[in-house]
Amino acid sequence: MFGRGCKPRPAKKQLTINFLKMKQIIIGLLLLLCNGVSYATDFFPPPFTAEYKIYAAGISAGVGTRTLINLQDGKFQFQTVAKTTGFISFFKKIRIEEHSTFTQANGKIRPLKYTYRQTGSKTRFNEVLFDWVQKKAISTFKNQTKEISLREGMLDRLVYQVMLMQELKQGKRQLSYVIATKGKTVVYTPIFLGKEYIDTGVGRLETLKYKRQSSNNKRYTILWCAPTLHYLPVQIKHVETDGDVFSMVLQSVRGLD
Repeated sequence: MFGRGCKPRPAKKQLTINFLKMKQIIIGLLLLLCNGVSYATDFFPPPFTAEYKIYAAGISAGVGTRTLINLQDGKFQFQTVAKTTGFISFFKKIRIEEHSTFTQANGKIRPLKYTYRQTGSKTRFNEVLFDWVQKKAISTFKNQTKEISLREGMLDRLVYQVMLMQELKQGKRQLSYVIATKGKTVVYTPIFLGKEYIDTGVGRLETLKYKRQSSNNKRYTILWCAPTLHYLPVQIKHVETDGDVFSMVLQSVRGLD
């Protein structure tokens, strides 16, 4: 079959080289796949927009929107807008905007900038700028500026709810977050109260119910998080020190259903 001087060994050698190359390619693809799976299992929520009705002492008082945006420069923004509407707005016109710009990688959220702005009957402004290189945050509130020492895992008072959605999706139920706010750090520890069905604008939803008590035990917030909507809080109830009760109930959502 082969002429004089022709040997089959080079073909065998070439076959061995091709096999090695193929093995390298397969290993490379597997590594990419594994990295992809690792990223996917962060359970970070996709971009969404959720609209709510706001109630004060059980009376319809306004509307609210929560939006998670994927920015082009690799950053994310989570923002909420709430404002009084209808009859209530004639007596107390209020608009509150909160923005949190942050990065996210491998299950870790790092806030970069948080702002709170209230306009209308009262004007208020809070801001926290996070410098992870210098390990400090600059907090501005009530015309004061204070510096906060940063450590890994710290969040702002808004983006912690994105982290909450992510961790509940991961299967965690014991939650705790260190928050940089108003010149100091506080610990938010939502306590699991059980499962509960909630009527919303998108139907009746099963939820996990969490309560977060303030440090003085006089204020508290309750979150009802729906597993079918990536654990989005579909109802939020806040009770103030003076007993005033405010709540938000989901009316529509895009990006999670």
